[in-house]
Amino acid sequence: MNAMTILRLKNSLMGRLWPARVAEQHSRLFLTPRHFPQKDWEIQTEKQAQRLNFADDLSALRWANSGPRILLMHGWESRATHMAVIANALVAQGFDVFALDAPRHGQSGGNKSNPMEFARAIVEADIAFGPFYGALGHSMGGAALAIACEQGVQIKRCVLISAPACLHDVLQGFARFMGLPANCTRQFIARIETEVGRPAKELNSGQLLSLTPKPALLIHAPDDLEIPDSAVHNIRRYLTDADILQPPALGHRKIIRDIVVAERIQTFFSEGVTPDNAG
Repeated sequence: MNAMTILRLKNSLMGRLWPARVAEQHSRLFLTPRHFPQKDWEIQTEKQAQRLNFADDLSALRWANSGPRILLMHGWESRATHMAVIANALVAQGFDVFALDAPRHGQSGGNKSNPMEFARAIVEADIAFGPFYGALGHSMGGAALAIACEQGVQIKRCVLISAPACLHDVLQGFARFMGLPANCTRQFIARIETEVGRPAKELNSGQLLSLTPKPALLIHAPDDLEIPDSAVHNIRRYLTDADILQPPALGHRKIIRDIVVAERIQTFFSEGVTPDNAG
């Protein structure tokens, strides 16, 4: 019996005996990002871009250029430097690229992090550096981009990579993975909703983006173990004109470092450039 199986059995038992306590422990776990040391290539990325601080506690990298502005938002436990392959492909096409560090990620501060906080960073970046011609979000960054668009951020084209269809699905999946019983799961979701400030079912990426229709590219690997690829089809139910790219064998995280994926993103953003928005 491996360690994960033992943990699930423990959670199943403890979650029945003390559901509120176990729900509170797992809500803290879910909302607390881990921090990992920078790798050598990330340090080089920092040297190639300009570090910007804005809105008191937020930070971003900028690859300055003369073309339209593109915003990049990473996923959970990631950071701006992880978007380097995509950023470099866009810079090569002339785009002016801004990659954000979400609250409590990278070099950004903040006391908490969740989808609404990620969205706050996008809104603040739009105020400080926008308007943006296009935007891209990976994983939770994709969900946050949908929220930010609902909150008034205006972009002409968007890309979602490995994005969840709905926060409620993510929370249910996390609870199943951790072995939480039904009553404990309900309390866990309620605690997350209190922290986030909105019902989890309202944070539906496709539905929110459909409120302000725009060309969209949805990218999701079939072998993604963190966000099942069924999410991309659920999002497309609301964005019926969106293009879908499903590259094989790239999982949830390698996908943002794949040059073929980056080139498809470059092409997608370039297709919409006109003399009016060329910079």
